[in-house]
Amino acid sequence: MFWELYRQHANGKEEVLRVFRDLEVALNCVDRIYQQGYPMHMAYLVRPSCNV
Repeated sequence: MFWELYRQHANGKEEVLRVFRDLEVALNCVDRIYQQGYPMHMAYLVRPSCNV
């Protein structure tokens, strides 16, 4: 299964940033993003990919 790391803006717009094969790696990437202090008006999420 593939997993998409995507960014969701406050207005609902979404953009896929990267695709992973391993869920744990994708979730660790989200953790690293938030550790860098990204703005909180965006959400970084992981979901199953349906396009790959």
